[in-house]
Amino acid sequence: MELFKAAKEAMSMRSKFNEMEKKLKANMFDFEHKGIKIKVNAKTEFLSLELPQDLLKENKEKIEKIVLEAFQKAGEKAQKVMAEEAKSLTAGMKIPGL
Repeated sequence: MELFKAAKEAMSMRSKFNEMEKKLKANMFDFEHKGIKIKVNAKTEFLSLELPQDLLKENKEKIEKIVLEAFQKAGEKAQKVMAEEAKSLTAGMKIPGL
């Protein structure tokens, strides 16, 4: 009987993870850093990038540095949103990889 209960709980958890994944994909936000605009979802999927015209007049190294900073900061924000969603799903349980 315990095995049946464990399997049922695993199926329930899987369903919740699938639901969470849908929410993360749907939770999109715009992020701006030094004029660079990035659209990203909470699943850390980058959806669009907009560079300001004046940035394109800079040298290649400066552009690369600023764009990389923008993506890193947008990714960090997306990961925070993902962690909050996972925390609410798992009700504080420690699950490896989350």
